[in-house]
Formats: sequence, structure tokens, C-alpha cells
Amino acid sequence: MFWGAGATASLGFKTTIAQGKALLELVPDQCNPAAPLEQRVPSAIDADEPWCSAFQDLLTVLGDGLQEDESTFTIKPDQLDAMRPNWRPGADDDELRRRITHLRALYDWPALQAAIRICPGASSGSDLQLNDLFNLLDMHEQSGHGFRKGSGEFLTPQQVGGARNALKMLLQAMFYVAWQGGRQKADLDRHYDFAEAIGKRMQRQGLDLAASTSFESRSFYMGDVSFVSLNYDPVALWCQFVAHRDLNNSPAVPHVGSPACRLRVFHDLGHFVAGPRVEIKDGRDPDTPWHPMNESAARRLNDPDHGSRDRVRIGKFLLPHGCLWWRECPNCGQLSSYIGHKWDRDSAALIPPPPLKAFVRSDDMFEARSGEHEAWARGEVDARACVHCKTLTYAHHTQTRMQSNFKEAEPPFLEEISRASRVAVQNADHIILMGYSLPPDDVDLRAFFAARRRRSEKEEPVKCSVVVGRKWGRRWLGPAEWPTRLATDMDEGQAPRTTLEAARDLFGEEHVRFFGGGIPQVFLDGGSVTRSAVDRLLTWG
Repeated sequence: MFWGAGATASLGFKTTIAQGKALLELVPDQCNPAAPLEQRVPSAIDADEPWCSAFQDLLTVLGDGLQEDESTFTIKPDQLDAMRPNWRPGADDDELRRRITHLRALYDWPALQAAIRICPGASSGSDLQLNDLFNLLDMHEQSGHGFRKGSGEFLTPQQVGGARNALKMLLQAMFYVAWQGGRQKADLDRHYDFAEAIGKRMQRQGLDLAASTSFESRSFYMGDVSFVSLNYDPVALWCQFVAHRDLNNSPAVPHVGSPACRLRVFHDLGHFVAGPRVEIKDGRDPDTPWHPMNESAARRLNDPDHGSRDRVRIGKFLLPHGCLWWRECPNCGQLSSYIGHKWDRDSAALIPPPPLKAFVRSDDMFEARSGEHEAWARGEVDARACVHCKTLTYAHHTQTRMQSNFKEAEPPFLEEISRASRVAVQNADHIILMGYSLPPDDVDLRAFFAARRRRSEKEEPVKCSVVVGRKWGRRWLGPAEWPTRLATDMDEGQAPRTTLEAARDLFGEEHVRFFGGGIPQVFLDGGSVTRSAVDRLLTWG
């Protein structure tokens, strides 16, 4: 099951197209070069106060409004005014200037504005395509060259890097604001119920297998549904974390074997992603890392000679494009994950904040560890300590694989997870695209799908279910129906058309079915998640 931006759009997260439009709206255009931030920000981020004010402070600090002939690091009174409430109380102007200069060196907003203005879509007055923007920045950053702005002035290679950092950070800030200010509780509850339904399905399968299959065998401990999320937000994984915890701790948890052992369900993330514990219980060291389950641990726990009172089943949940939870330590190079400190499905700490205090509206977001408290007190609210060596990491250390045709050498953990994703595809007999549009820049996944189809030519053909769109009916359209509906009901350029055409080319028209009623509707019956609706999604036919 490939999880794309359309899968969480109902929760307030912007799709890729909407992210490009938001960035374009943040940049003053030629028709209105003096448009104030107070006008641009609400239109772009689609949020209420205090999030608009926080976003305005952030862009002001990062140099919004600087003229072309002003120094790259000119600091104006309005920047000091925006920085003052976002830094430690009592700081003088020199200290504020140092903080502003530090943030401007990391995140070059004027340089990003210049890059946006010369992108094909933006310069022609149409929509900004994120792929074009990342291609522009990555092509020049990887070659070590700058480029000329529309005004004829030169953007240096250092500014290109700062523009790319600013782009990543602003996209992260949009995710953060959407989660803090726009959560749709009813839809979030449905996503949780879907995660719970997947967990219960794993339990039922475990009970069925227990009578005839060794607990140590892969066919027992590995579930039959793998998730590959191409999103940066961790909502789907978080819902599964919380649902699995509730199922595992329930008095009704099923038991298998003799003597009877609890049957519990967990995840394998494709890489050993350590993090701080979500909740610190009395007597536990808060700096002791929490480690997720994996295949090796599951097999050992299921060994009858191990002495465990549990039997374990796991499902793959892979994030090959990275995650807003993740930081790569600049000191030891290892990966840490930060998922908050409460097991609430709508946890305020789900996504780390941007680097300004104005974005933090509640102390409920923090539980300080290893030097974090001092950093937060200064105003470095995005600081998180590496769980391995305790070095502080920041927003720009978040590892995400961006939408660019000029792929950099990936960190080892993303490469490892990408390889696990390929194995999942090669072993699958049913590919489900959940709000994932098969964009052209995802060349590796397209190659995986093509290779899977070639492999299946001598086997049962691999099937593909496409869930995309929101207004094309709430029933599955089989191979005989969807081509006609595609021709008559969908306008050119709409996501369902391009996604279905790509799926047809990869898997063959006769092996593709389509649900155009949206997510979470695809796993609902009468407004509630049901076992039958989930079975219809997972089972072809």
C-alpha cells in the first residue's frame, strides 16, 4: 500500500500542487510587488491566528522585503522587532542580530524568492511546480554553480544552498501549521480506526496460522500488508503506533500456543530508528533510547526457548522519502526519531516546530532531555538531542528526499529503506496507490513497478488498485468500467486521469481498478470504518 499526499489531504495537509501554489503566493508578484506579508501569508498557508503571525515573524526574520540592492545580511528594525519575542528575554540588539544572521545563513528566503520567480510556471503566470523548483536548485547546487536572477544579478552557490534549506524548512512549517491549526478530528479518528482494523486483521491471521505454522517462521511473524509512505508527515505511522499499543495492552488481546502467550503486533521500519521514549515512567532513565521492533527481534521473541510470554507479528512500514520525525546527527551521523511524549492520536508534538518560539503555543509539546531545555529557553525550539551522542540537532538536519530529478547520494538509512521498499514491491501480488499519483520524478518506484510486472509475466499478473480523487463515486470501478468513466467524466490534467494512465501503462489496463470517492471514504461503510470495507480495499475481486 503506497501512501501519498492525497491520503492525508482531508486532515489539512497540502498536496504537492497546493504546496507549490502556497509558495508562489508568499512571493510578491510583478503586479503587486509591495504586497505586505499580512496579505500574503493568510492566503498562502490557509490558517488562523496565531499561526499567521508566527509565519510572518519567520519570514520577516529571514529577510522578507529586502531590496535587490541591499546586502544579503542587512538587518532592519522590523527584523529585530520580530526576533525579540522569539529569543530569550533580556537579549540585547547585538545578540538578536547574531541569531538573525545565523538563521539567515541557514535559510535564505530572498534567494528562494528569486529562484521561485524564474521557475517556468511562476514566470509564465501559471502554477509553480515543486519539481521544477527543486530541479533548478539541485542542478546548480550539485554542479557548484550559481545562476542569474531575473534582475540580472547573480545568485551564488552558497545562496543556492540557503534557498534549498529555506524551501525544505518552509514546507515543514506548512505541515506543522496544518497539524496544529487544522486537524479534522473526525477524519483523524477514521484514520486511527483504519489502523486498528489493520492491527486486528494481523491478530486474526495470527490466530489462524498458529495451529499449523511455527511461530519462528516468516509466514507467521510477517504480516501480509506492507505500507510504503511517500509523505513526509508521520500521521499514518503514528495512528498505527497508537492503535497497536491499544491492541497490545487490551485485556482482550488474543493468546496463542501452549502455554498461552499474548499475540502482539508491531512494526518493522526497514531501519533501526532509535528515539526517546514516548512516555517516561518512574525509575526509567529519560535518555535511554527506545528501539522499534524488527524481523530479527520478532523471530527471537517467537523462539519457544527464548522464554518470552509474547508471540509477535510485524508489518512493514517504510518511509523511503524520509520523515519530519527524523534527524541525521551532524556529529555521529546516526538517525534519531522524535515522536513526542504522549500516546494521544492527536498529539501536539507529532511534528517538530519551525525555529521560532512563536510557533510553540503549549508546553504540552516538550519534555526536555540532554541539553534541550537550555536550547528551548534561548528560543531554539526546534532543537532535539541525538539519542546516540546527545549532540543537538535542528530543523535543517531533518532528512527528507525531495521531489527532484537530480538525486543526491542518499544517507545510508534512506538507501536501506528504499531497498526494503523494492523487496516489498517484488513480493507483492496487489499494489494499492492510496492518494499517490505516481509522479514522473519517482523514477525508482516506477522502475520497481515495471520490474514487478515483468516478473509476473510467467505468474499470476500483479493487480493495481488506484484510490485518488474525491468526487467520482464511492464504489470500485473495475477494468471494464474505469476507462469509459475516465474518458467521459474527467477533464484533462486532473490527478485521477494522469495517475490512472500511469497505472495502466505500468500494470496493464485489465489489471487496474479505481476508487474515486476519496480517503478515508474508501475504507468506510456508512461513515464508519468496517471490516468489510477494509477487506474490499485489500482484496482484489
